[in-house]
Amino acid sequence: MKNRILEIFEELMVMKSVTYSEKENEIAEYFGQFFRKLPYFQINPEYTGVYQITGDPFGRTIPYGFLKGKSNETVILSGHFDVVSTEEYGSARNFAHSPGEGLEKKLALMDLNERARKDLESREWIWGRGSCDMKGGLAIHASLFEEYANMALEGNLEGSIIFMLVPDEESYSAGMRSGAHLLKELKDKYGLRYKLMIDPEPTALAGQNQVMSIGSVGKCMPAVLVQGKKGHAGHFFEGLSAISVLSSIFSKINGSLEFCDVYEKEMTVPPTWFKMRDMKEVYDVSIPHRAFGYFTVFSLITTPEDIIDKVKKISKEAFLEESAKIDAAYNKFKEVTRTIDGGVSYEPMVITFSQLRRKLQDERGDEFENFYSEAKQKIVSKINQGTLNYPDATIKLMEKVLDFSAISRPVVLIGFAPPYYMPVHGDKVKHKENYGTKAFEFVSKISKEYFNQTVIKENYFMGISDLSYSAVTSPFDYESYVHNTVLWGSSYSIDFDCIEDIAVPSVIYGPVGLEYHQFTERVNKKSMLEVVPYVTKKLVEYMWRL
Repeated sequence: MKNRILEIFEELMVMKSVTYSEKENEIAEYFGQFFRKLPYFQINPEYTGVYQITGDPFGRTIPYGFLKGKSNETVILSGHFDVVSTEEYGSARNFAHSPGEGLEKKLALMDLNERARKDLESREWIWGRGSCDMKGGLAIHASLFEEYANMALEGNLEGSIIFMLVPDEESYSAGMRSGAHLLKELKDKYGLRYKLMIDPEPTALAGQNQVMSIGSVGKCMPAVLVQGKKGHAGHFFEGLSAISVLSSIFSKINGSLEFCDVYEKEMTVPPTWFKMRDMKEVYDVSIPHRAFGYFTVFSLITTPEDIIDKVKKISKEAFLEESAKIDAAYNKFKEVTRTIDGGVSYEPMVITFSQLRRKLQDERGDEFENFYSEAKQKIVSKINQGTLNYPDATIKLMEKVLDFSAISRPVVLIGFAPPYYMPVHGDKVKHKENYGTKAFEFVSKISKEYFNQTVIKENYFMGISDLSYSAVTSPFDYESYVHNTVLWGSSYSIDFDCIEDIAVPSVIYGPVGLEYHQFTERVNKKSMLEVVPYVTKKLVEYMWRL
């Protein structure tokens, strides 16, 4: 099996399947052919195919194969085949997709940290873009699947198995969001009982111990649009800078532990703002009228409603503080300068997108709905053309709706931008409680017994993954999230009911890898070629019996 894993791995590596692009189609076709060539599917062609992602701008598909065993107890092998781009490789960029001596010679001349240099000299690692994230894991699953396909052909497959490969995990998870529909269709058609999904994302080392994740962190992206009061810079106290209000909101949120969740000594990292700027398109001597920003919040327990309530509270505080600060400065300014009496005061108006939309629907009915539909369609077309990303598109549509509302007073408008990832835990799937821990305990036992390797449990993988669309283990108000997600509809959606229906406990267990998304990305040879294939095979068979 070692040679076969390595052969598939090398074939996958040369394909530059950069995320959110047509380049992902080459590797999807590779796996489509991979399935069709297997003798089992030549006899049972109805069990394999390529599942079209509806409305995808690049025509991407999900290749899959289903092996029907003696029972309907089913394990799902999955994983994404897209990779991030290679700019950080510098002079080694042309070798990034070609693991081997050429790349390693280039890397040896680069500024490596001590650990990376030691690993390079050890010859125990394979380097290159996608080596650990996650073509090494896919090669393992593909090789195992070939073996299971031969067993199924001979009628010796104890349980059933699905191998489903998805695009777009590194961007918006269009693959797994659609993959949930495919899993539901297969489940309903063949009466399958899903026991576990194994995602071979690269697993980390904690000292000498391998980490296994039985869940995955959630992530949402609040978008904030601030409208101040425009004024000439020479009449400072007659205006309110949108930048000053947004900066105050930023300082209260960025890095704030108030947004962190804790679960059994595991803690999410605090929020990070990805973008913050004013919306002036030309230079003039006026106070910035509008500004925007968006940031990421990771969650284990906190719901989108909780997050938006926190952002509303902070926004009101920031509004009042900025108003009070200007008023205090104005009062001191008056002591020196001839000016009129009075003060500076702004009543905070903080509103969610769903509240504003409901207000406009009530006041202007079809006029607003027609406007909103047309405006969204134009913006979505730019997303599909690749000239606009989801967060920036969200802000543009929020701005157009705010323009339509004709609200002229200072306001903070809050919504959500895609993508959204639900927190998921393998022990919390209804009627399949503790499956995640049972899978971990089995892996831990086998790894220690056969390879003298200690495996430690991580409740939540903090790197974000497609596991978020395998089950709903932290219920929340779907409608509230949907109505605050500005671009929700044909361009971006999540079928929460479908995900609740498939209800697959899921774990992350793949070969040990380091520094993925960096030019020093690498996968451990022994882990990829020996340890993980053997343990995964044993885990699949254990879950069939569970």
